[in-house]
This record gives sequence, structure tokens and C-alpha cells, in this order.
Amino acid sequence: MINNVSPGFIPSTPTVNPAATPSSGAASANSSTASSASKKAELEFSPGRNSAKDYSAVQQSLAKGKGAVESAQAATTDIKDSLVKVRDVATKLADDSLAAPEREKLQKEYSALRSGIEKSLEGASYKGADGGKGVNLLTDKDSTKVTINSYGSQSELGSSQLDKRLGLPEKIGSAAEARELLNGKEGKTSALASAEKSVNESSERLAKDDKKLKAQLETATAVSKAAASLESERTGGRNSARAAPDEESRAALLKQAEETRQQLKQQTLGIGNKDQGARSLLSLFN
Repeated sequence: MINNVSPGFIPSTPTVNPAATPSSGAASANSSTASSASKKAELEFSPGRNSAKDYSAVQQSLAKGKGAVESAQAATTDIKDSLVKVRDVATKLADDSLAAPEREKLQKEYSALRSGIEKSLEGASYKGADGGKGVNLLTDKDSTKVTINSYGSQSELGSSQLDKRLGLPEKIGSAAEARELLNGKEGKTSALASAEKSVNESSERLAKDDKKLKAQLETATAVSKAAASLESERTGGRNSARAAPDEESRAALLKQAEETRQQLKQQTLGIGNKDQGARSLLSLFN
């Protein structure tokens, strides 16, 4: 399950080149110099660790985590269906009066089901768009980390660490072995019951992780879009290093950025009221 880490979306603020805001003393001493400096004023945006690029990276990390969860969920669905069939086959094989040809046929069916379960577990691996190391939340030995905010805070997606064969025996050679698979031996939990329990627990954990990741991803996506819009408006759609042509243009750009900020704030109020993680989105507009 995801370990909660308090998100820290903190907005960057636009800064104006000091040359554009001369002191009153300097203005009175040399108004022409101040006017010249004003014309060369630069509208600078210093995003630091809170740029649109950083928020986009958070979005991508969460998306990969969600993809890994969804792959594992699909695999558990297939495996649960296979385990139902395994129980049915084992129940038939537990009959002492079963003829040899029928027993052999059922044994082959069991082997095919066991191989299918193994393939499903291996197929739960997810690489994502970056094509990096695959993540398998069913069989990995370690947990997987996802970045949840622009400061690099991370949450862990736990792995079920399942055996690739779920502890199921390679074959069921007799009716007695079939009964042991179904009921266990000497009061111990049967291998089939243990497999079913492990897969069900994994399914429940993955459902919770998927729900949380979905909410976090929605927030991160909204933040990424908002940050990109704000950066664009604050810089007038230009490179932050380029200077505004004059004081009038600079003021117009700042006014446009403020109007955009208010519009985005209203659009995201619904998202921001959901939970603590989502409310951090509103910090962009404060």
C-alpha cells in the first residue's frame, strides 16, 4: 500500500529585475537613467523546483506507478479465475475411483493452469513510456517508489512478493495429493488456500493503491497544466531571459498573468477541496 507523504506543492513567484524598480532617491537624482533602466526591464520567472517541468515529472512518475498497479490488477484477475479452475480440477482428481485416462487428462489441464498462472505473474511487469526497468508489484522483491511532489518526496508501492508458482505443486499424482492440495495436511493450510489468500490480499491492496494514485495523478495533472499556463502568462509566452520592450508592456504582461491566475483558481476550487494533497494545488494561486 502507498505510504503517505505530505505533498509540498509550493508555487514559484515572478520576480522583476531590480533595475526595473529604482529607489526613489535614484529616481529623483537621475530620472533619465531610471527611464532608461525601465525600458530595459526584464520580466523574469525563476521557477526553481516548482517549474512546469518539475510538475510534469511528478505527473509522469505517478502515471508510471498507476500503470504498474493496473498491470498487476489485470494479472490478479486472470490468476483468480485460474485458481477457481484449479480447485475444480483438484476436486475431480481427489476421487479415488477416477479412471486413469481421465486422471491423466485432468493432470494435463492442471499443468496448463499452473503454467498460465506463472505467465500471468511474469506478465504483470510494467515499464511505462520511459522504457526503464520494469516494475512488477506482484513478484518484485522490493517496493517501488513514486515521486509525489516537486520537492522529490516519494511514496512506496509495496510488492506482494509472490512466488512465481504460488506454491502450487508441479503435479497431482494421486487422489491423496489432490485432497492435500485442497485441504492441507495435519491441520496446516493447504497450498491452494494459501495461494487464493495471497492473490485476494494483493487484489485488495492494489485496489486501494489505484484509488489513491488516481487522485494524486489528477491533482498532479491539474498542477502541471496550471504551472505551464502560469509560466507562459508570466513570461508572455516568451523565453524568460528576454526583456519586455518597455514598462507599459511589462505591466500588461503582469496584468494578464494575474487575470489568468484568478481564472485558474476558480477552475480548480473543486479539485482543491477533495483532500490535503489536492488542496496543495490551490497554493499555486495564493
